[in-house]
Amino acid sequence: MPRPARNGNDRPFQLEVPTRTIVRLLVAALLTLSLVKLWPEVICLVIALMLAVTFEPLVVRLGRHRLPRAGAVGLITFAGVVVIGAFFFLVVPPMASQLLDLGEKLPDLMKQAKGVMPKNNPLFNGLVDQAFLAPTSPQFKEQLGKVLIWGQSALSGLLTGAIVLVVAIYFLLDGRRLYAWLLAFVPRHHREKMAQTVDGVNEVIYAYVRGQALTSVLFAVFVGIVLAIFKVPSVLPLAVLAAICDVVPVVGIIVATLPAVLLALTVSPSAAAAVGGLYLGYHLFETYVLVPRLYGKMMRLSTLTVLLALIIGGALQGVVGAVLALPLVAAYPIVERIWLQRFFRDEVLEDHAALDQVDEKTKSDADPTVEKVLHPEKPPTGPAPH
Repeated sequence: MPRPARNGNDRPFQLEVPTRTIVRLLVAALLTLSLVKLWPEVICLVIALMLAVTFEPLVVRLGRHRLPRAGAVGLITFAGVVVIGAFFFLVVPPMASQLLDLGEKLPDLMKQAKGVMPKNNPLFNGLVDQAFLAPTSPQFKEQLGKVLIWGQSALSGLLTGAIVLVVAIYFLLDGRRLYAWLLAFVPRHHREKMAQTVDGVNEVIYAYVRGQALTSVLFAVFVGIVLAIFKVPSVLPLAVLAAICDVVPVVGIIVATLPAVLLALTVSPSAAAAVGGLYLGYHLFETYVLVPRLYGKMMRLSTLTVLLALIIGGALQGVVGAVLALPLVAAYPIVERIWLQRFFRDEVLEDHAALDQVDEKTKSDADPTVEKVLHPEKPPTGPAPH
């Protein structure tokens, strides 16, 4: 008996998912879960890659003098081991001695600071008391007394650092073949764009790491000289703290300045004021003179962009995320120019390129480049691209 014909609207709904799509979804879910589980290791790989990118130009330069790649990498590794060894043997012991001496003399230093402070300012005196008494608080002593935990953390940090350096060395030795192997996953019609992107990002990373290393060393030397002139206690720990804090823009200068001013207060109020003023003056000099010359145009970021990158990166991965966010943000114009060009009007790319060249130290509310973008002479016409 023939079945009654069904019209188009009476057909039952059927969802058919190809097996290939299911496999892709499962692989994507597995990769995402693995990335979440291995996120700390991924961060270490990123740091190792940044180090390898930083030293790659030096390897290439040594290769031009007929030195094989393995020899060039070995020479750089030897120099790095010498520098790290010199730091641990020449800097760490006296720094630890000064820190121990500071802990023993902390009550006397607090008395000296209070002795030179005006008695009619209870708010400021209270802040000084809290600052000096913080290291002697029960909570701080409890954390400081956990020697085993501190030892495990130090050992873990040293082991992680050593692994990062070893991975960076292997990146230098076999990085080009590894890069070609990974690039093979990219469709061939996109490989030229990917190669341009990688070259541009490498330039950003090189400029960032090289510039940051130089600015940190210069700031540490400046701090050491200034504090030695004013005879401030614990010069070496404060100089190392300044070098570390210089890595974190905006916030780092505050963290580096406060303990230096506090210890300079044990000498005299004028010394504390001079140290604070010199720290601030050097920060302005570094921001508007050193950084543009050492970093170049690759890391030209506005203060607002830096703050947003610090907030987002810090929320995601703490201090490490805040630091790594800066070169990622600086690399965005490269991605926009190479990959996003067809999604924007030509005017968008031109205006962004012009705004990236605005010098922050000379810009004003009436900057001609900004005004040209805000009030174009001929507004764009025509339909927006789809």
